[in-house]
Amino acid sequence: EFRRVLFRFFSVLKLFSPTAYSQTKSTDTLTVMAKIWSKDEDKQVHYSDWKAFLAITIDGIKGFDQTKKIPTDKIYQSRTDKKGNKTGFFHTEKKNGRWWVVDPNGYYTYVTAVNGIRPLRTTPLPSTFTDINDWAKQTIIALDTNGFNTAGCWSDTSEIIAYNRTSANPIAYTTQLSLLSGYVSETKKQYKHRKDQSNLSFIMDDDFPAYCREKCKLLKSTLNDKNLLGHFSDNEIGFTANELKSVLKNKNEIDKAYLFCRNYATAKGWNLDSLTKEQQKIILGEMAGIYYAIVYKAIKDADPNHLYLGSRIHSNAKNNQYIFNYLQKYTDIISINYYGDWQPRADFINDWATWCDKPFFVTEFYTKAEETGMNNMSGAGWIVKTQKDRGIHYQNFCLALLKAKNCVGWHWFRYQDNDPNDAKADDSNKDSNKGIVNLQYEFYQPLMQYMKALNTSVYPLIDFFDSQNSK
Repeated sequence: EFRRVLFRFFSVLKLFSPTAYSQTKSTDTLTVMAKIWSKDEDKQVHYSDWKAFLAITIDGIKGFDQTKKIPTDKIYQSRTDKKGNKTGFFHTEKKNGRWWVVDPNGYYTYVTAVNGIRPLRTTPLPSTFTDINDWAKQTIIALDTNGFNTAGCWSDTSEIIAYNRTSANPIAYTTQLSLLSGYVSETKKQYKHRKDQSNLSFIMDDDFPAYCREKCKLLKSTLNDKNLLGHFSDNEIGFTANELKSVLKNKNEIDKAYLFCRNYATAKGWNLDSLTKEQQKIILGEMAGIYYAIVYKAIKDADPNHLYLGSRIHSNAKNNQYIFNYLQKYTDIISINYYGDWQPRADFINDWATWCDKPFFVTEFYTKAEETGMNNMSGAGWIVKTQKDRGIHYQNFCLALLKAKNCVGWHWFRYQDNDPNDAKADDSNKDSNKGIVNLQYEFYQPLMQYMKALNTSVYPLIDFFDSQNSK
């Protein structure tokens, strides 16, 4: 316990050191109380007692002029003072050591997204909306007003596309193809004996590439849509130490993941029963490489116009150099679902930049407020006391990302709170305050004030941090 406390103490010091993101003498910090999420070996969720965490907001950054404005366009909220190549579609460019997303018109932009922009499926829309189209219009305009420029994963893309057709101010959006998860679901229904096999096993199937090619034929409908940022292939595939441990423990002779591990270890002269952590990482990296090669080819063959956004790696997969070796080769932007820390760790971000010369964005993060009275036990976000505290956390978390030159944005999880009456929701999305709107579609204003203040200052903040780093 003492070692864990000591580690956290020095982690906090590092986050405020000159070699990390900021110095305590150049910022004023706040203190926010939070409960830390964890999961035990039986996969039961636990939260710690209240603990104090330091936080930085825009107001506490000494020397930053909040009145400074940078001209932006009304389409994608891109900065119009910096321009790259105009290709007609979103792409990425690196200039002066910093990565950027470049919009279809050639302007540099930074992705500020919200996931799951879609209405509840259990209850009708409130009377504040005349119909689903009016909901889409009001919602997208409100997001734009608060500085969000992209609809993230699991959003209602059909309504967004319909809105974009007639709007002078469209919103960029993403798709979730669910290639491996879809293939696993269909295959397990057909072959009952595989129901307990790891999803990693199905990557090795001879039929998986053909499945991906067939599913990606559907991308033809959005091939020329300039508002489409790009495609995610899956979400949180188990390229993790625990998943590998489970595969090796079961020793299932018909599990292709186990057979791959055994054959790879034999070829390397390794003892499969006593693999080192480094050897485990290498094997997971090789399995990831097979997956990314398959899905990248299927996606790019069907849609060469749009970005491939990866598979939203999570947990200790985001700390595996060997996975990043293949992300370098097969992704345009690396997507990372980031939980487990109060703010992005400097050493993690530096590792990603060292391992891979590709940009990343964080595709999931959030906190939940105790004051809502919701159960708040589902999902990996930490618990804070109030909506204001959620806003402070948002600024603190995202300011660390803005300082990172390999980061091109973030995606808040999610648009609306989890519906406790949704029987079809998975266990990670039940009765929790994750949204920027409540179940009545009302925005949490204390949260939104902090979000808007940061989102509308993204470009001046980037310039400020870059100028500080150059001194």
